[in-house]
Amino acid sequence: MTATPQILDLSDRTNGVNVRMDAETGEMTLKYAPPHEPFSFTATLQTDPAALKTVCAGGAMLEAARPAAMTKRLQQIPARAVWPANAVGQRIRLFLEWLVTSKENTNYTYDLTPLNLTYLASTISVVTARPTAEIESYLTEPTADSELTQHYTDSISALRPDLAAVADPIARWSRRVGWYALVRAVKPRVVVETGVDKGHGALLLCAALRRNAAEGHQGRYIGTDINPAAGYLMRPPYNDHGRIMIGDSIESLRTLKEPIDIFINDSDHSADYEHAEYQTIAPLLRTGSVVIGDNAHVTDKLARFAAETGRRFLYFSEAPREHWYAGAGIGFAFT
Repeated sequence: MTATPQILDLSDRTNGVNVRMDAETGEMTLKYAPPHEPFSFTATLQTDPAALKTVCAGGAMLEAARPAAMTKRLQQIPARAVWPANAVGQRIRLFLEWLVTSKENTNYTYDLTPLNLTYLASTISVVTARPTAEIESYLTEPTADSELTQHYTDSISALRPDLAAVADPIARWSRRVGWYALVRAVKPRVVVETGVDKGHGALLLCAALRRNAAEGHQGRYIGTDINPAAGYLMRPPYNDHGRIMIGDSIESLRTLKEPIDIFINDSDHSADYEHAEYQTIAPLLRTGSVVIGDNAHVTDKLARFAAETGRRFLYFSEAPREHWYAGAGIGFAFT
């Protein structure tokens, strides 16, 4: 009696895909080496050996005896793997490039794709009831602002070595550019952000408030963070438009008395803490106030808060340009 084969090799020579199934070890290996490309990769998954035995046995059958469904399935595996392998390969390539060229280890910075910016403008247009073209013009301002981008680079250069070692000197704002556009459109008097970290958001929000002030609309920024070293990007002249409160965010929020026009949750990303922040600032919100959840891609707390307080909710999912990170998003609760 012929022993049941334990290994099955399937390949697509045209697209450079090879799938190897080993029923003895329970390993399924995908090799992707596209022709005319310098990049290739191999990925091995551990799976159920019994399941692979069935597949390997089917692959070893004579064509006449093999079930038609099994034949079709086996024939399609390499072709089905081409697009996913290419997608994974591109993500690995971007990761390796980032690993070598970037110094960041948290709060990654990147640009958004042009299409994603178009969707962001449309989303903020709905939230603010302002024309999409107006929002699109606001979204272009940070990149075109040479004073702001130079301030960013100079601030990173002035850092002490241990901080500079984990910060890239190029200004890329990711989804925070949406925060900027919101401030430009709403013309708020008070903007509150919890969780400042390096100060990417703080700087950008103060830059928006600075432009608003030049147009006759005064406003100020209040940030909270538990780390005394947070917010090193907020230096003159941008810190003229705001301040950072050091301490537990909820305790800091409890000291606020005036109405909040825009609130941004970006501190402790546990669901319970996020919910507690919304409950703390709820009495300070008014008709027209906008609440942003930077954790809305993880929890539903802002969506639930919106429903509980008679607000509408929208979610924008960001698409980073030329970056391995899949992106996060912005949740909006608004009236």
